Amino acid sequence: MRALPLLMLLVTACAHTALRTEDVNYSSRDYLATALETLTASDPDVHGLRVQAQLETKAALEQLVDGATSHRVVPYDGPPRLEVALELLERSEGALTKTGDAEALEHTRRAAQSLRLALAPR
Repeated sequence: MRALPLLMLLVTACAHTALRTEDVNYSSRDYLATALETLTASDPDVHGLRVQAQLETKAALEQLVDGATSHRVVPYDGPPRLEVALELLERSEGALTKTGDAEALEHTRRAAQSLRLALAPR
């Protein structure tokens, strides 16, 4: 019976989001730019995967055709971490899927995949 509360705590911790986006709509550019900033200041590189994610995120930003030149920083709790950058990229994927920007979406998916690989052994 002691395992059940521990399991519930683990599930709750995994479901917690570090992003604070309530009542604000952020664009894919906002998510990507904040992810790039987070990756730059993030954990040490894991087998080159963080750098690979940075390059793909930068490429996605360059491919965006939304016409915007600036972005809003998406606030999050805690220090810059790979997990936060991954969540930002996943949210950007959702936004890019809606806009139909295929090239930026592909770069974003590659960046997210690099971070999933970097986080897998942890």
